[in-house]
Amino acid sequence: MNNKQNTIHLTGLNGLRAIAALSVVIGHTFQDTFGNWGIAGLHLPIFRGGVTLFFVISGFLITYLLLQEKKKINDIKIGAFYMRRILRIWPIYYLYIFVCILVLAILGLSDTILTDKLWYYIFFAANIPFLSSTGIAMLVHFWSIGVEEQFYLFWPWLAKFSKRYLLPIICTVGILWFGLKIGSWIAFTNQSLIYKFFNVTKFHCMMLGALGAVLYDKNHKMYLTIFSNKIGQIAVWTIFLLSGFWGDYVPAIIREEIIAVMSLFLITGQVCNTCFINLENKACDYVGKISYGIYVIHPLLIFISSYAYRQLDLDLPILLQQIGIYIYVIVATIFVANLSYNYVEKPFLKLKHKFAIVRSQTSIKK
Repeated sequence: MNNKQNTIHLTGLNGLRAIAALSVVIGHTFQDTFGNWGIAGLHLPIFRGGVTLFFVISGFLITYLLLQEKKKINDIKIGAFYMRRILRIWPIYYLYIFVCILVLAILGLSDTILTDKLWYYIFFAANIPFLSSTGIAMLVHFWSIGVEEQFYLFWPWLAKFSKRYLLPIICTVGILWFGLKIGSWIAFTNQSLIYKFFNVTKFHCMMLGALGAVLYDKNHKMYLTIFSNKIGQIAVWTIFLLSGFWGDYVPAIIREEIIAVMSLFLITGQVCNTCFINLENKACDYVGKISYGIYVIHPLLIFISSYAYRQLDLDLPILLQQIGIYIYVIVATIFVANLSYNYVEKPFLKLKHKFAIVRSQTSIKK
């Protein structure tokens, strides 16, 4: 961690964001929900827990910054916290919805998005239609943003008023949420809406990140010994990178929790500089910095690109087309996300800094 002149930089987190964002994009490229390329999909056996990794990073970073704010002014300014979140999340979120409506209207498909479900997305409740698989295709990925926004409704308040009891509260909420997930599966089966609610609304994964932040802040010896151990880092990275092969063999009831624990290992290794793979480099930093835009934008880009691709009717080997599509989608998404970051998000990020009690440096110093 670099902490000079009240600016905090947690090393490697942008690199982990980059991995999370790109794994989501690759996983969605040939998914029928977002587009039809007119050829069979090529499903790569890569890491598929990008959203869970995002959740754990979010819980870790948000909690760590709140702890530093509390140390600095002996309080947490809730209003400033919400302004920072609004300025970071809302502009591109709502712009994307507007652009989707516009594009689909041009294609004569506006009825696919202008439904009674649109209100769920406007009010950050996209995880609700996601439970019953009735979401709007171009917006269905917003379920995770809805979960994060709902997490923010209560978490800064608990951090503000918990005083010395933050750690027990984190453990209680995390264990209770996971217990409710397991209990609802036993009582109602994994097809029930109540089980799906606890499974999709992954507050316990964010609580795991929060737990790591508190223990890291306390310089907890046992936590650091276990989670930053170099041998453990090598083992976790190996399992993590090969998760595309073993993931389907792990019971779904605990699969995301295993990925969440691995994610905390990776975060701890990065911020403690004991990582097996160092992600503190310019390439990872660049992609991680624009990862929110990558996540928000990619479904529409896949939809438009696949629509255009079908008109080409290329006579090329299927494998060559599949590989080319993956490369194109990744490059094009990064390009558009970079434009979004520089011309849409940056002005709001500058405003966001005005509400920062503790400054967070998200990028490597140039």
